[in-house]
Amino acid sequence: MDARELDDRVALRELTYRYARLIDDRAYDDIPNVFTEDAVLSGPGYAMTGYAELRGGLEQIEMYSATLHCVHNHLVELDGDQATGEAYCVANHLYEAEGVARKLDMGIRYTDAYRREAGAWRIASRELNLIWDQDLPRKD
Repeated sequence: MDARELDDRVALRELTYRYARLIDDRAYDDIPNVFTEDAVLSGPGYAMTGYAELRGGLEQIEMYSATLHCVHNHLVELDGDQATGEAYCVANHLYEAEGVARKLDMGIRYTDAYRREAGAWRIASRELNLIWDQDLPRKD
């Protein structure tokens, strides 16, 4: 593996971390630092394209009092200024329903396409594949 390939792999891994931080910090102004302008984000029952739709869709996370997206396995295939990859994630969501504190956990496999634009990697498409979920009352 040459230095450029290593740099690209590190940059793409950090991009997946930036996505998690964007969500958990509700840092919607960072969308252009994570996604291409024409990016598509999809999952079970939804698809968003472009910055405006992404922002509107991602803001739905506000229904939770807190979230924590933990990124794990990340594999990529590089092809010049494009790449594909997969990232595992366990996402924790805290909320309250009918006066009961709850925690929704999800096991996710993101299927990604990346594009280098102006020297920086961005997500061009991300599909959320839900592997499992668990929604239980919290025991604080």
